[in-house]
Amino acid sequence: MIAANYVTTSWRHIISNKLFSTINIMGLAIGIAAVILITLFVRDELSYDSFWSNADNIYRTHVTITPSARDPMRFVATPGPVMHALKKDFPQIEYAARYWTTEPTLIQEGKIFVEGITIVDADIINILDFNVLKGDLKSALSTNTGLVLNETLAKKYFDDTEPIGKVLTLDFNLFKRDYVVMAIIEDMPTNSQVDIKSMVLIVEEDWMKETWLFIQWRSMGAKLLYSLNPETDIQEINSQMPDFIDRNFPLQADNPTQKISSFFDIKSMNIKDFHLNAVGMGEDRVRGSMTTVITFSAIAVLILLIAIINFINLSTARASQRAKEVSLRKVVGASKKNLIIQFVGESIFLTLIGLLISLVIVELALPIYNEALGKELALSYGSSEIMLFLTFAFIVGVLGSFYPALILSSFRPAVVLKANKSLETKASVKLRMALVIIQFTVSISLFVSTAVIYGQMQFSKTIDLGYDEENLLVVRGIGRGSIAEKFPLLISEFRRIPNVQNVTWSNFVPGHVNENNASMRSDEMTREQALTMGTRRVGYDYFTTYGIELLAGRTYQLGRNDEAANFDEIRAGRGHRASIVVNQTALRTLQLGSPQEAIGKTIYSSVGAFDAEYEIIGVIADLHLESLRKTTRSEVYTLRTYNASAISIKYSGAPLSLIEDLRTIWQQEAGGIPLEYEFLTDAIAGQYQAEQGQATMLAAFSGLAILIACLGLYGLASFTAERRTKEIGIRKVMGANVFDIVKLLIWQFSKPVIIANLIAWPLSFYVMSHWLEGFVYRIESIAILWFCLLAGAVALLIAWTTVASNAISVARTNPIKALRYE
Repeated sequence: MIAANYVTTSWRHIISNKLFSTINIMGLAIGIAAVILITLFVRDELSYDSFWSNADNIYRTHVTITPSARDPMRFVATPGPVMHALKKDFPQIEYAARYWTTEPTLIQEGKIFVEGITIVDADIINILDFNVLKGDLKSALSTNTGLVLNETLAKKYFDDTEPIGKVLTLDFNLFKRDYVVMAIIEDMPTNSQVDIKSMVLIVEEDWMKETWLFIQWRSMGAKLLYSLNPETDIQEINSQMPDFIDRNFPLQADNPTQKISSFFDIKSMNIKDFHLNAVGMGEDRVRGSMTTVITFSAIAVLILLIAIINFINLSTARASQRAKEVSLRKVVGASKKNLIIQFVGESIFLTLIGLLISLVIVELALPIYNEALGKELALSYGSSEIMLFLTFAFIVGVLGSFYPALILSSFRPAVVLKANKSLETKASVKLRMALVIIQFTVSISLFVSTAVIYGQMQFSKTIDLGYDEENLLVVRGIGRGSIAEKFPLLISEFRRIPNVQNVTWSNFVPGHVNENNASMRSDEMTREQALTMGTRRVGYDYFTTYGIELLAGRTYQLGRNDEAANFDEIRAGRGHRASIVVNQTALRTLQLGSPQEAIGKTIYSSVGAFDAEYEIIGVIADLHLESLRKTTRSEVYTLRTYNASAISIKYSGAPLSLIEDLRTIWQQEAGGIPLEYEFLTDAIAGQYQAEQGQATMLAAFSGLAILIACLGLYGLASFTAERRTKEIGIRKVMGANVFDIVKLLIWQFSKPVIIANLIAWPLSFYVMSHWLEGFVYRIESIAILWFCLLAGAVALLIAWTTVASNAISVARTNPIKALRYE
């Protein structure tokens, strides 16, 4: 009976105070919806690779190389021979397996496809528990002709027919073989950094010509997973790595006295940490960031705090209006406990309504949210989730109402009924202003953070990269099958396409990581003093095609002996002085003077125990070929007339006609191999895809925080204007005009916003300065100050607009009605 009375009273209170109830419910609904969305994201980020049955004992080796003259190079891959050495030296290791994903051409009944195939060691099935749907996984990986497909690939190539026993031909360029489908596995979960769609067995003899992959001690192709005995501490392994490296790695030919561990380091990381804590190139899937998880968790808490503050503010504000009700209830026998239960119950009732609305908001927002994040998040409505939602609503309701309930239940009936008016204490007013300050401090900080991230993203897009990325299309996969033999013909045919201005080739594409390096030295340096520099192989017209300006000298030209000799020629003593183009950082590193002074000088590259000799023919400015998070390294550009990995085409006019012309030529010459291409602007933008998604998220949640704060401010302004109706009437009788009244109310609410700015600015500057340090090339810190000023101005403008809309309405009220108020 009492509970029914509480519900009836709550509903009547909602109906009789539609404005305040709407603001309270919508503020809570928007806040809870934001919290649910962020929680879905955070939960997904923290769940990566935790589902493996032996996840606590699965590790991957990571490599850090610290060469001279450049930043450390980090890899999540490991030299191929390390696996055998680890198993030999560490009996604590139960199983170890390498895996490397490549894209051979796949031939099915004469049709040619390009497919990601993962080459694995057989023990991978003892480390990762694959869910086998059909066939025998162990048998498939015990022969060099067995093929494992996931469910998606099996559906793609065999539709509804039985895939087991079917034959697919894989052409890896080094060898071509028929493989028999022997097992079908379930698709790998999306919340895993390990992305295996298909598997064939590693047979090292098949890859002898590619010694860098499984046989070379400096190779960085395959990733290495291993499982430990449960009682083993990973620190036992990590602490012994320097000795392990020096004991097993071969000495350097050019510096045999140097310990390998002085610049080469291997550490192991648990599989559950890959997604948020791993560093280095070679990951299967896009990594997350623990900083991002912590940041958005904090944003969720702050948005919820703003929503709760709204509730407290409006509840304490309305408390004075409910003083007579409370006093009458006390007179007829209601205890303080009964009143607290009633008002907490009202709050929970409001929160439940807000929760229902928030679930609708979340369902409507999820498609857009997933697109921004590149995820497949979904809201579950299982029994445990329903209980979690209800518990969350209960906690929010209690947190938002406990203090107002204490205030309401503490009114003294004699004082209130004798006064026959609403009750308002100075403490309540000060509390509300303090809470408004907190709200706007959070909102302004989020606004500044969003502006800084957006500013950095724009800076990344507009910075002079040193080359012209517009109207460039890159054709990839030109080393497949018979295409490599037709490379000169393709170049010739592409040049004949209308609107094609230039065609060139290279072993890299801007926007993608390239870690090819060589030991370089000047005439004045010994072989032991050689420095590690990045090497990029380019074709004729590369610098012209990309609009790269020469600081001095010339570029590569037909008819000159610019190309370097190969290893066999150098070893036989038939090498010659080839040509080379270097960047400014390389000049400084090798101390070769100005660009003009460097032209004609000789530098040497170590090729095993021999040296390749180069004459510097050109100097270019430093190029930003990779992410702005990385410093520009010392780089040399050598001429390669064959065996490139990409063709770059500079064009004018519409790209669609160009693509059709390219496709026609490709189909004529490529023998059915699919055409792979991308626009260079897309490749460059892809480097910042994660930041772009996070910036979109942050902007959306910042907007929600500001909206919730404004809802609360509107409610407070409405209440304040209503409470001061008689005062406003008197002021108008005494001669005050509408502008005076509006100015009075605006100033009252401007003070907490100004204080919030003074708190938010230094806080935002500190946090965002630290965030910008992750970028080597970034906007100036002074820009943060300008964003702070902008945020302050916007916050004040929003506050003024919100308050003025109420103030003008009250200020225009007839003074006679105002004086009759109360």
